[in-house]
Amino acid sequence: MKIKKYEGKTERDVMQHVKDELGPSAIILSIKRKPYKGLMAWFRAPLFVITAAYEEKTSLQKMWDESASGNASSYLFARENARLENQREALGKLPPKKQEPEQPSAGSDTVMKEVQLADQQQRIMSLENKLHMTEELLEKVVAQLNVAEQMARSPRSRKYENSLIQIFYESLLEQGVTPEIAEKLLEDVDAIDEQEKIDITLIVKIVYNTIMGILGEPNAIKTDNATEETQPVVFMGPTGVGKTTTIAKLSSILFLNHNLRVGLITADTYRIAAVEQLKTYAEILGLEVQVVYGNDEIESSLAQMSPGNDVVLIDTAGRSHKNEGNISELKGLLDRIPDSKRYLVLSVTTKYDDLINIVNTYTAATDFDLIFTKLDETTTLGSILNICYLTERKVSYITFGQNVPDDIEIVKPDKLAKALLGLGASGDLPLKRKGGAL
Repeated sequence: MKIKKYEGKTERDVMQHVKDELGPSAIILSIKRKPYKGLMAWFRAPLFVITAAYEEKTSLQKMWDESASGNASSYLFARENARLENQREALGKLPPKKQEPEQPSAGSDTVMKEVQLADQQQRIMSLENKLHMTEELLEKVVAQLNVAEQMARSPRSRKYENSLIQIFYESLLEQGVTPEIAEKLLEDVDAIDEQEKIDITLIVKIVYNTIMGILGEPNAIKTDNATEETQPVVFMGPTGVGKTTTIAKLSSILFLNHNLRVGLITADTYRIAAVEQLKTYAEILGLEVQVVYGNDEIESSLAQMSPGNDVVLIDTAGRSHKNEGNISELKGLLDRIPDSKRYLVLSVTTKYDDLINIVNTYTAATDFDLIFTKLDETTTLGSILNICYLTERKVSYITFGQNVPDDIEIVKPDKLAKALLGLGASGDLPLKRKGGAL
């Protein structure tokens, strides 16, 4: 069985292309829409991508097609024999094929053929299962060899006597996890029996589950447009972390992908560019946007927008965590909208010590969840885990570029945990690095 993809402007055109090339026996595996990226995606219709599977004809099937005579049972018999012949070549384990008559006779002979075919199919499935188990075993052996290779390169100054635990400790440090937090993550592993410490699968499972517990589940914006009350969502954080661009991405996704009515409010009147940027995005999407120039205006502005919108995203001015007056002003605004969802937007490229100070300052003002931006500008993810561990707050979104609305997603804790352990497959996380993505 082979797989082939086809693209086109309409589903009907692509489906006809599949039928013309592969014939009516082709199996349609999936039909997806492939949107254009960037701002132009709003003005161009998406492409349709159809994935189809087809089976190449064997020599026996071609003989059947060329023959003007025959019946259904003889065709099926020929096709199955051809498939078994291919399996026999690949596996090299089947006994020599018994000679069968070219044309099955009617009645009892046909029944006998069907029984023989069923038996052969069962044997093929058994051999395939054994091969699958062998592949899994080989993967584990390769993993053990990789571990052994890393052991040989490990420095003499070690934190742990057990080489496997030491490898994970060094991997966490390479990702920017602090030594203190890395030791906490490995406490449960270090406490197990010595015989169990040679089981790499067990160690991975323990550390992975510990990281998953720290990251928790994201607290994303509700996309159920049947909600009766308007959701006010406030975005705050220091200057230059990408709050306005993040709002543009989320408003596009909520409006285009989830059919939500979205309103925008900006209180960032300190930067004219920020107001104009948000107005530009709002105009493209056809969204309502309002500018508030003081905390006393936020309630009336929100009241005007609530009846016609499911979600109202509120942009605040960038606040220096060192300026107590700015933080006090922000707290005054938040006190006027107590039922709002709040996100603190942070850049993963910010120094760890500064991240701690920023989070502590905003914690004194309000409760919040986290959004990390600029993952495309870093090679390490340890800061995310460090902040989640120290603050017990959850990351809801990550951003990884300037493209609106593509370069943002709800955080996937499992993929983030695998990346921190160096176990993520290529492409698991949309992080751009030299030499390819994580």
